[in-house]
Amino acid sequence: MKVGEEVLSLLKKRGETLATAESLTGGALAKAITDFAGASQVFLGGVVAYSIESKLHDLDVPKDLIDKHGAYSQESALAMAEGAKRRFGSDWAIATTGVAGPGQSHGVSAGEVWISIVGGIKRENLKLSLKGERDEVRSGAVEGALTALARILRG
Repeated sequence: MKVGEEVLSLLKKRGETLATAESLTGGALAKAITDFAGASQVFLGGVVAYSIESKLHDLDVPKDLIDKHGAYSQESALAMAEGAKRRFGSDWAIATTGVAGPGQSHGVSAGEVWISIVGGIKRENLKLSLKGERDEVRSGAVEGALTALARILRG
């Protein structure tokens, strides 16, 4: 069973829903979830907030947070996840932000990824340092995000 399919199965068993907020993964996280039949029972939607303006407008990430910590930070990832959870009214939300490369952006190295997962009182942040080409970094971020969520849902 692929990890996206496992996440769906766990959410269905729990009777819970999920939303996504993606930056560097550009919709790949939502695709990894919706690739499986029955996704519509638990996946409410997602926002691809690739620009800072989208993070501010579509996910209500506070501008002062981005000014202080940057768009590719733990704090931004957490605010993105919380924004998606509010926007869609989901039980869970997962966010990805970071730099896929090539090269660094705003002083952040390629391969540095932040993932945040929120649900109920649970707030978990995960930092990944991934190697490889742009597609490998993005794929690694999706796999890391779904693996972390599956671990949390398994309890």
